[in-house]
Amino acid sequence: MATLGHVTFEDTEDDEPPPTSAVIGVRSPRLRPSAWRVHGALILAQVIFGAAAVVGKLGVENFNPLLFALIREGVAGPLLLFLALWSDGCLIPREGDWKLVLAMGFCVFANQAFSILGIKLAGPVISSAWQCSQPIFTLSISLALGWEAPTWRKMIGILLSFLSGAFLVTYGHATGDAGAMGNIFLALNCLGTSLYVIYAKLALQCYPAPTVTAWAMMAASLMMAVLAGILNNNCEVIRFVCPPVGENDFTCEDLETSCLPWHVPPGAMLPLTYFVLGNSIAAYLLITWANRYARAGYVLAYTALQPFTSTLLSVLLIVAGVQGLEMPGWNALGGLGILLALLLLILDGRAQHQADEDRSSERKPRG
Repeated sequence: MATLGHVTFEDTEDDEPPPTSAVIGVRSPRLRPSAWRVHGALILAQVIFGAAAVVGKLGVENFNPLLFALIREGVAGPLLLFLALWSDGCLIPREGDWKLVLAMGFCVFANQAFSILGIKLAGPVISSAWQCSQPIFTLSISLALGWEAPTWRKMIGILLSFLSGAFLVTYGHATGDAGAMGNIFLALNCLGTSLYVIYAKLALQCYPAPTVTAWAMMAASLMMAVLAGILNNNCEVIRFVCPPVGENDFTCEDLETSCLPWHVPPGAMLPLTYFVLGNSIAAYLLITWANRYARAGYVLAYTALQPFTSTLLSVLLIVAGVQGLEMPGWNALGGLGILLALLLLILDGRAQHQADEDRSSERKPRG
């Protein structure tokens, strides 16, 4: 057994999360939510992330990704903090828990920073395929910590969702030469998301979900501010993250780039608003809240819904007459595998959720 601050790495397979009234900042006890609410929140979060892939194509082509990430987290962090103050009151991490807050913040920061580097070195197609590996990372860590036991539906569901999601985003697309560094950055990007789930589950033993989410995003926004402040004034870096495309290019010192260091394109305001309110606030709140009740292996198990949602939304928008999107081909068949995996994961999650409730009921007479 290892500890991080006041929070303990311990076997949680047989232990239900602490009662809501025992969590700092929660004023009244509440019943454990149903499996449908918990897994519904996780599914909705991945749908929000998936829609962002389409929204991002509609106005951020000439947007410096470093500046985009800085604004996204810099706005989302304070908004989440105000929400946490309203819902949980003014909470301060106990002395030994500050490093847990920093660890969560670094995981969110790493997700953003390594994603930018990975996309530039490996391309968006390989990047999208890598996102489907997040549940594999999370489940592997959870199994190694002894937090949960493998079940056949969970293992098959996660593997099927990974293969189907990878097929959906790569079949019929030129992947190019990703190179070793591109794949390493994308692996770190996905590992950062998985580790956020692990660290947040520890924090949720003592603090409510809005506060945990706010602390993580505020720490990440400060880290991103430092990174952007250092790199954003270097035109070599700007050329790397925004290589020239030959049309409507800009000049940074003597270098041609497809974006300016500190310029926000007018057409990017709507996508930026979606990423702040949808991805950084709503989706992270949903994942963190559900993380308190779901086994860690399930929290990111529905990640393959991201390419499925983006594909479905693209089709609907193309039919509606929206330009600039690509109609899927045979790769859309990967959606069938994702739906089957979704069914397996929901059934397995519901069974384990019921098992947790049964164990909790058996303990109460002895308490």
